[in-house]
Amino acid sequence: MCEQCHPALAEPTPEAPRHRARLWEIDNQWHCTIIGTSLSLGELKGVATRFKVQMRSARPGAYEIHTSMIHLASRERQVGKALTKLLDRKHAVAINRAKPLAGEDALTLWWEDALTRGDVASACWAVMSHPDTTDSLRNRVFGDIHMLSHQVGAAARADLRSIHQLEREKADLEAKVARQQDRLKGEIGRRNTEIRELRQLLDQEAAESRRLAHAADSAREMDRLHRALGEVHHLLEVETAFRQVAEDEARRLQAQARDRDAENERLQRDVRDMRDELAASESRLAATLAPAAEAGDGLGECDEDCARLDLCGRCILFVGGRNQHLPHFRRLVEEAGGTFTHHDGGFEESMGRLHSLFGRADAVLFPVDSVSHGAHDEVKRLCRRWEKPFVPVRRSGLGAFIRALSTVAEQ
Repeated sequence: MCEQCHPALAEPTPEAPRHRARLWEIDNQWHCTIIGTSLSLGELKGVATRFKVQMRSARPGAYEIHTSMIHLASRERQVGKALTKLLDRKHAVAINRAKPLAGEDALTLWWEDALTRGDVASACWAVMSHPDTTDSLRNRVFGDIHMLSHQVGAAARADLRSIHQLEREKADLEAKVARQQDRLKGEIGRRNTEIRELRQLLDQEAAESRRLAHAADSAREMDRLHRALGEVHHLLEVETAFRQVAEDEARRLQAQARDRDAENERLQRDVRDMRDELAASESRLAATLAPAAEAGDGLGECDEDCARLDLCGRCILFVGGRNQHLPHFRRLVEEAGGTFTHHDGGFEESMGRLHSLFGRADAVLFPVDSVSHGAHDEVKRLCRRWEKPFVPVRRSGLGAFIRALSTVAEQ
């Protein structure tokens, strides 16, 4: 665990805000616990890529990405906002459940229940950001997660032993299946040889029967041949049934081997996940005992398209979308020299108001992933009627909105 998360090395905590705390409003001594527990490495990589965070190495490892994002969370407001937004969206259910709780005692009981159920990641952020959470409770959450990392390491070692045992059982089973298949192939070959010999005998008997057709004892010979033929047919039926049973057994053993393979792969995935959690916990502990060197990370600058975006006073009408994005969209439009109006696509606002907004709109944008089909059809119809540019936004996120604004600016 890194030095920022250890209470003994952190600066004094400022007075907690009464609203639910953002990440940068929480003392940086808790950032390691929050980011390492409530966000995955893939999500941290996504944020680092989005903001073009410069790492010290060309191919940074998990620990370098982890410490870099902790470093930037309290120093770069854009990164802090992005991480807070990601945490809120990912753990929205737990946040809503903790919202009505009041006082440290109620939050402590709720945290203990979440810890018992194994819902640590979501409960960690919900408790850490709650307005009634105290430093004492945050220290309790830190301690519980720290001890949990030790338990995860022990469980990972036990699972490794189980995997090794399963691999040995798999090898034994595969050897058994191979021996069984070899035996079945040999048995089938022997039976096929017997069948060919019996068929040859049958042909010979049939020829002899024709030769003796006019002989005095042809009737007795024919009776014998008929009995021999019946025995051959019976033997063929028995051998065919035996072969079918053997093939069924081989298929069953093969299916059992495939099931073992699938179970082995599942356990290996579990072990990899536990290794990742253990590695993160050990990294935080190692950083506490031996503080890491200061990181020289930075944010990438806005690209050329973003820098020259100019709406030239256009009025942008945005239909649908998520409410938490609207302030950011409005700021982007206004900074680009435009004006921003919004309609929720008929969820709460009437469609009659949408008609009135079209008169002063210069371009109409809507996110295709968060607007109803009825609103989509109505927007297209009104755009054709008012001869307004119609710009669908691929997602309701900020990047897709900026690309759509670039399209409007180029028109």
